[in-house]
Amino acid sequence: MFLLAWLAGVIWSDRSLATQFLSWIPTFTLVPFAVAAAWTARTRMGLGGWGLAAAVLFGWVLFVEQPWRPGTEPTGGLRLLQWTMSHDKSDRVTHAEYIIREDADITILTHGYGVRGTDEIRQWLGAGHAPYKIGFFTILTRLPVRHIRSVASGDDIHARFIEIDTTAKLGRPLRILAVDLPSSVTRSRWQVATKLKGWVEQRTTGGIDLVLGDFNMRRGSAAMRHAFPGLVHAWDLAGRGWGPSWSRSLPIYRIDHVLVAPWLNVADCTTADPGIGRHRTQRVVLKKVSEGN
Repeated sequence: MFLLAWLAGVIWSDRSLATQFLSWIPTFTLVPFAVAAAWTARTRMGLGGWGLAAAVLFGWVLFVEQPWRPGTEPTGGLRLLQWTMSHDKSDRVTHAEYIIREDADITILTHGYGVRGTDEIRQWLGAGHAPYKIGFFTILTRLPVRHIRSVASGDDIHARFIEIDTTAKLGRPLRILAVDLPSSVTRSRWQVATKLKGWVEQRTTGGIDLVLGDFNMRRGSAAMRHAFPGLVHAWDLAGRGWGPSWSRSLPIYRIDHVLVAPWLNVADCTTADPGIGRHRTQRVVLKKVSEGN
């Protein structure tokens, strides 16, 4: 029954509230169960069936979910950092020091209260540059910010549109949507995605190049694909290292995501342990389409 529940979660994902719960069953927890069942099977058919199930589950983790991928860090490109800071941020200096060490071209924080006002952050940005605050989000960059707009801020759904002039590094501006979606286990992810999709279509003009933030949806989420059907997960294109982002100390699930438009050349996509908080950070390197990795 446990194996069938997992399978239902894989097939129907979070299209309904019932299968939404099933889709969160970690595949790796089923592998030892199937191995044990094969080991204790009393018939050759039972041994073969459970042995095949164990092999399929292991292959699913290794080749489909791919929580870990090898690779080398690229040189050059536009570096983007996203951090879901849904935790106590009273230790402002420690947070600021991590952001400064990352030294991304564009840093987008969910919350970031207080951290953006530290002397360390202001000195790092330099004269003539200041943090941008819009709703739940903080944007730190020295690149020209061309436009900022609220897209959604209701029903615990938050989304902000930011257009940044990245022409020098990418050949054109970058149109970003930062999101922070509900974490309640009783909220239908499909309904959240449908509502967000409607707001994005009504309140933005032109395409979205990149969406990032805390979706509280898994990487294979049908609801996430429904909300942004034309975008691809950056991890699928250039994932490296350990992919899950939550929880920080024992990352099992990837609930923080970066989705990109087909024109973007993703050279690298990683998560990193900031040493504080509940989420790992997301780091993405983008290059011009004509550039190699």
